[in-house]
Order: sequence, then structure tokens, then C-alpha cells
Amino acid sequence: MFNLAISLGVAFLAVLLTWALSIPPWLAFIIGFGAGIGIFIYLAKKVQEKLEAIFKKASEQLKRQQWEHGIETMKTGYKLAPWQFLVKGSIDGQIGAVQYLRNKRAEAEPLLNSASPNQYIAKTMLAILQWKRGESGLAKRTFNLALKAGKKESLLYGVYAYMLNEMRERNAAIEMLNKGLKYCKDDERLLTNRTLLQNKKPMKMKIYGEQWYQFMLERPVVRQEPPPFARPKRVLR
Repeated sequence: MFNLAISLGVAFLAVLLTWALSIPPWLAFIIGFGAGIGIFIYLAKKVQEKLEAIFKKASEQLKRQQWEHGIETMKTGYKLAPWQFLVKGSIDGQIGAVQYLRNKRAEAEPLLNSASPNQYIAKTMLAILQWKRGESGLAKRTFNLALKAGKKESLLYGVYAYMLNEMRERNAAIEMLNKGLKYCKDDERLLTNRTLLQNKKPMKMKIYGEQWYQFMLERPVVRQEPPPFARPKRVLR
């Protein structure tokens, strides 16, 4: 990665320069190390700013349902990948999530698989695809990977528990919710679903709102009120 190479180069030059000034070797290494770290953080921040600008533009296009334009915009970020670690995985995860939402599972799965480990939503989507295909063991391993990055996200424990319950592993689902409560103390959503499972009732994941529906495991219920003129009037007697 270019940023790392540049930072190491700066650190090496800083050490040589400090030695030339007759500074003690141990101090020269400290100065060189500090210079390298400083440059690396600066360069990484610049790459992150450019990537965020790309994602912001893509997000605006996706909101207008300009799917292909949004995806192409995100792909322009691949040019930053040689400069910084995890850039490609971050972009893969975002594009994979978009394809998942478009129900293009064949296109989504390779991207979700190559997503960075910190892309826990992408990894959760991947686990769901694996589970739906009957690869329960692989799905659990992928979900555990997602939890490492999002261990304080109530939603992940809820979705994992939902999947386990669908696998007819109700006790394991309850234990997963208990695990979530260790990190998300007194979370009402986890508590509610734990009580439901303990009483052998279906989970209510709709309490997570749009966050839940993005996984496409349940369709949102749309209630339409009849227009005012269509409502029956009370008959006066």
C-alpha cells in the first residue's frame, strides 16, 4: 500500500537525519517512528475524506433509485485501493449490499464475501444468503465474524437469533439474545424478543424498523387508510 510505503520512507529518512545531527540512536528511532505514524495518519485521513465524498454522491443517486449510476460512482473509489488498506473491501461491501437489496443475489454474494471484516451489515447479508442456501454451519461462522465488528449492535443479535430460531434452535437463539444483552444492556428490543422465545412465540423483528427490513427476511406491512371521501358516513337516526 502506497501510504504505508511513504510513511516507512519518511520514518527511515527521519532516523538518518537525526543520526546525522548526532542525536542518540534511541531518540532517533523515536523521532523517526513518530514522523512515520504522523504521515500515515495524515494520508489515511485524506483517502478517507475522498472515499466519503464518493459514498455521499452515490447515496444521493441511490435515493433517487439510480442504481447503476450509484454503483458506478462507488466503483470510482477503487482507484484509492492501492493507497490504503480496507478501501476495496469497504467498497465491495457497499456495492454488495446494494445488489442484495435489489435481489441480485448472484452479483451480491461475491462482493459481500470480499467485504472488509468491519462491514458487519454486509457480512450479515452474506450469512443470510448462506443460510438460505442450506449452509447453516458456514452461515454461523460468517455471523460470528460480523459480531466481532458489531458486538454492540443490538440488530445483529436480533437477526442472528431470528436465524437460529428459524433453524429450530430456539435455545441457541435465546442464548444469542442473552449474549447481546451483555453488550446492549437493557435493550428493550432484545428483552422483548427473549421473552417471546421463552414463551415459544414468534419473534417481533419489526420493532427494529427499516434496519430489519433491509435484510429482506420480512416484508413491511403497509397500511393504507381509505381517502376521506371513501369512508362510510354514520347514518343519523
